[in-house]
Amino acid sequence: MLRSTLFVAAALTALALPSCTESKAEAPKELRFTVIPDFNKAKLVENCATLSQLLQKKLGVPVTYVPSNDYTMAVNALIANKVDFAWLGGKTTVDALDAGKGEAMVLATRDIDLDFKTYFIANKKLVDEGKLKKVDKLADLKGLAKDFTFTFGDKNSTSGHLMPRFFLTEAGIDPNKSWKGECGYQASGGHGATLKAVASGATDIGALNFSYWEKASAEDKAAAPVIFVTPGYVDYAWVGHARVGKETLAKITEAFTKLDKNNADDKAILDAWSAKEKFQVADGKLWDSIRKVRDSLPPGFLQ
Repeated sequence: MLRSTLFVAAALTALALPSCTESKAEAPKELRFTVIPDFNKAKLVENCATLSQLLQKKLGVPVTYVPSNDYTMAVNALIANKVDFAWLGGKTTVDALDAGKGEAMVLATRDIDLDFKTYFIANKKLVDEGKLKKVDKLADLKGLAKDFTFTFGDKNSTSGHLMPRFFLTEAGIDPNKSWKGECGYQASGGHGATLKAVASGATDIGALNFSYWEKASAEDKAAAPVIFVTPGYVDYAWVGHARVGKETLAKITEAFTKLDKNNADDKAILDAWSAKEKFQVADGKLWDSIRKVRDSLPPGFLQ
C-alpha cells in the first residue's frame, strides 16, 4: 500500500514547531547553511547570497552560505557540523533525518512540497512526428519504451530519479531494461541538464522537477513538452540540527514561515525558492513514504 501512503502523507501537515532536545550551548553567534546543487549554480549562488542577507536581518546573527558540490555532501555537512541547516530534497531529507539519529529535524517546507510532482518530458520533434504524445498513465509507454532513450536526473534526486523510478516500476516499465540502451543520469547540472538533454535531442525522454520546468524559458519548454505528470508526493525541506538549540531552530522556522509575498524582500526569496505562497511547518514523519521508496532499492544503488 506504498502508493496510498505517499498520497495520504502528502495531504497532512503538522501544527507544532519542530521538537528537539534543548541545547545547553549558548546561542550560536553565526549560522551556516547549504543547499543541494540541483539548480543552475550561478543562480543558486545569487539566490543564497540574497537569502543570507535577509536571514541575517531576521535572526540578528551573520548567516553564511556554504556551497555543496553534490547531494551527499550537503547531508554530510549538516551531520558533521559544517552547516547548521540545509535545503534538501525528499530523499536527502530522509538521509539527514536518519544520519542525525534524532538530532536532525524538518524545520519548514514550501506549500508545493506536500504535493510535489515529476514531469516526464519528450523531445518536440518526436511529438510533432506523432511518435510520442501526452499519456494519462505511464503504462501507455510500456510498449514504446524500447524505441526511445531515457534519462533521469541525479541518482539522489527525489523528483529527478527516486520517484519517477518508483512510478515507472509501478507501471511495469523496468527503468534499467525497458528503454533503448541504458537509462542515463544527469550527474551534474541538476534538472536543467535533463531539460537541455531532451530539448536538444540528446535523449528522447527525461524526468525532472515540475517546478523547474515551469520556470524554464518558453523556448526550452516548447522544445521539451510534458507528456506525463506523476501523482503527488512530499519533497524538499529545510532541515536543521539540534546542536544549535531549540530556540534557534524555532527562530529559523519562524523566519521562513513568516515570509510574506506582500513584502518585496520576502517575495524575492519565495519566488527564488519557487514557493507558491509560503513556507510552512511540517512533521518529519511525512517523509516516511520517501524512506520506504528509497529503502526498496538494492543496497548501494544510490551511491
